[in-house]
Amino acid sequence: MNDPIIYSGPGIFEWGVDEEGQLEIDGFVIDLTQGGITFTTTTTYYDPTTDQTGTAPIDSISTGTTGSVAFETPDMDFEKVIKFNPNAIKVGGAAEGAPVKYQVTGLAGKRLPRKRAVIKPLGIDDPDQFIYLESVGIKFDMNAGYVLDNNRRFTINAIAYPSLAATPKGLLYTWGDITATA
Repeated sequence: MNDPIIYSGPGIFEWGVDEEGQLEIDGFVIDLTQGGITFTTTTTYYDPTTDQTGTAPIDSISTGTTGSVAFETPDMDFEKVIKFNPNAIKVGGAAEGAPVKYQVTGLAGKRLPRKRAVIKPLGIDDPDQFIYLESVGIKFDMNAGYVLDNNRRFTINAIAYPSLAATPKGLLYTWGDITATA
């Protein structure tokens, strides 16, 4: 009898991977987390009722599913933030050693860029254990605490949308080796 393998420990988040699971040029890796990475899905339902059954539904019909990723990271590299936050701007730094600053605007109406992402257990090379999220936008808000006995970190919250361009249409996530074919 084979004992089950229990995968535990920290995870790695990569945003901007291609259809083969490889990091794209404009993608990035966050491999330092605090408290782990959590991926959950949420499905909404329509529960029709009839007068004869009162408030008790007679059926349940799914109306859509999204995914969410949440984690904190001490990786304070703002170069990564300007890749996924349309309100973040880099100013300066064109020449080696030149001063640089990052500005974040607060105006409405900017659409989040979306890319394929993957969550991998740290130290595991088995693609059967990877979760690929087909279309991910990162909702970023600064949460930089300066606290005794703790370090400063970014809070990352991402949403996985069903992709209308994927096969199958509406693909939300793939568990396992993304290169597998029929």
